[in-house]
Amino acid sequence: MKTFTLSLLATSMLISPQILADDLLKFYGRIDYSVTNSDSGSATHNGKSGTVLENNWSRLGVKGSSEIMDDTEIFYQIEVGVNGASQDKGKNPFSSRPTFIGIKHASVGQLAAGRIDPVFKMAKGTADAMDMYSMKHDRLFAGDKRWGDSLEYKSVKWNKLQLGASYIMEDNYYGEDDLRRDNGNYQLALTYGDKHFRSSNLYLAAAYTDGVEDIKGYRGVVQYKYGNLMLGSIYQASELVNPYKTNWEQRDGSGFIVSAKYQIDKLLLKAQYGQDDSGTGRIAAKVYDKYGESVTQTPEVSQWAVGAEYRVSKSTRLHTEIGQFDVEQFDDFDDTIVSVGVRYDF
Repeated sequence: MKTFTLSLLATSMLISPQILADDLLKFYGRIDYSVTNSDSGSATHNGKSGTVLENNWSRLGVKGSSEIMDDTEIFYQIEVGVNGASQDKGKNPFSSRPTFIGIKHASVGQLAAGRIDPVFKMAKGTADAMDMYSMKHDRLFAGDKRWGDSLEYKSVKWNKLQLGASYIMEDNYYGEDDLRRDNGNYQLALTYGDKHFRSSNLYLAAAYTDGVEDIKGYRGVVQYKYGNLMLGSIYQASELVNPYKTNWEQRDGSGFIVSAKYQIDKLLLKAQYGQDDSGTGRIAAKVYDKYGESVTQTPEVSQWAVGAEYRVSKSTRLHTEIGQFDVEQFDDFDDTIVSVGVRYDF
């Protein structure tokens, strides 16, 4: 992996400027680090408490497309996570991120194969105001894992509507006797509008997942922009469908987040509240990992958070997040997060 990634970087730097200018190929990356203080480590990326340096999914990649016939093109992306700044990642400084190849037709849509962000995950849009950081919604409910060995189809947009479908190739994941083969192992999503509000002030999404990430669930998303105010909400019903997980039959419920963002020139203010009682999210999973079968009542996790981002330039922003997680019945998993970071995109 290390040799491949260094070769990728070197090749990208030597690419003809003319190709880059034609937008056929793009070399890109992000460096995002935070200094974070956590009471228990329940919510931090690496599970560590105290004051830690967090890597907010820094990455390096190449993506592009090439026309192969009228109205048809091949597109691709090769991306890796860059983890070398972490002491415990010194021997494994790179990790897998979206890497795929696909074909796109102007009137049929696009089909891709590889490691892809599935449609259930991407339906969330930008409704999570704390996405990428320790206060993000996956601490409450599951469904945002990226899968390799998968297929993904997206239709062309029709009156701002788009249909998407993801399928993980179960032979790559489960043995012949694994009961998870009985799940559908697919996802569907229908979206309306633009999650970045470039073409519309309204974004809506409805998504379903059957077995992917060991859950069966429904997700609904609403985003609305009014002037400088941006409102968002995610509702999700989740049911664990992995019979090999601790107390899997009791882990069934629902959760939501509501968020608000307000733009003041270069300053973006953010606030968010959420809760979940399904027992499928990251923090609840830690409760089951620690206490096992003795967990007789599904943990109820709630969250509040506020934050801000300030754009120093087009490529650089400073950000901060402050908030708490409360775990009903298991207060040793409660966590208070205070975080300050910098992000640079290129």
